[in-house]
Amino acid sequence: MGGIDLPRGRFTDALVAFAAFAGLMVIAVLGADMAAIRYGFIPQDFLGGGWNGDPLRAWLSPLASAFIARDVVSTAFNLVLLLITGRYVEKALRPLGLAIVVIAGIYGSALARLVLTPGSLMPGAGMDPAVFALIGAYFMLYGLPAALPIGQGKSRAVRIAMVAGIWFGIQVVFSLVTQNFELSVAFVEPIAALCVGMLLAQPLLKWQYRRA
Repeated sequence: MGGIDLPRGRFTDALVAFAAFAGLMVIAVLGADMAAIRYGFIPQDFLGGGWNGDPLRAWLSPLASAFIARDVVSTAFNLVLLLITGRYVEKALRPLGLAIVVIAGIYGSALARLVLTPGSLMPGAGMDPAVFALIGAYFMLYGLPAALPIGQGKSRAVRIAMVAGIWFGIQVVFSLVTQNFELSVAFVEPIAALCVGMLLAQPLLKWQYRRA
């Protein structure tokens, strides 16, 4: 794959293929904005009775959000990251471990949005929670790439926190320039998913060794 020697990952490949198909269908049939409003996870809607009035839709909305394409460019970028990190995480944690990280990242980020930004009206859309959860798991399993000489000599968790802090600063500048700031989706969602992936990686790795 373009000189990158990736491990095999059938579950990852299937997930990427399904996400690409779902994203294209959403854009073609409903349109990204309409799909997000109808089926995406919205904290205020959930807390305002959505979980009670239409519980199936409400509780599945974080998962549905992941397969609603925000736009073509961000979707393509997320799919590439999903493919790369997913295959490595799947190699270490097997398909079940990968699925746990992805689902926990999606629902963990939704929970963080409920707790920290309960009044947010912005619907979730895109694979960001899944991707950031896998990035967190990848960094904890394999360490930071040599191309990121940040915090050398520090623990993996500290180095990841430093990278996340740099990313946070870049996002703040970008949001100010584009005047497109929404704390719940831009920061709470990905950072929460990153933390979920970090927390789950080592316990799931030990579990896999016990099962072997």
